[in-house]
Amino acid sequence: MPNVDILKKIRKLPSTSWEIETSKMDLYEYGYVNIFTDYEQTIGEQVLCIFRKKDIKHYINKKYYGYTLAILCNSCFVKSGIYDLYNLNAGQIIPIQFNGPNIPTVPLEWIKFKFWTID
Repeated sequence: MPNVDILKKIRKLPSTSWEIETSKMDLYEYGYVNIFTDYEQTIGEQVLCIFRKKDIKHYINKKYYGYTLAILCNSCFVKSGIYDLYNLNAGQIIPIQFNGPNIPTVPLEWIKFKFWTID
């Protein structure tokens, strides 16, 4: 069942041309995120994302439940072959849901609506 509060917040997010050589990496850190395509969390993959340093404290905090944005570092469909993730590519800014002691996830509602495909 969709989380009504999330549905009020989800939207199309921009894709960026991320050039690590021109970025100040002292402001960012990497972290893993799970992307699932079903409520049972049986179909999906783990992806690498770039987080702002101010958000990494939430990534590390095993009691935090909240939201932020991150930059996807890899292209999902190419790696996993999961059709529902087609065209979700590196550089896409994605919403992140922190899940306390568990690895953060992309809200399923955002994935179901395929906001990255909307022009």
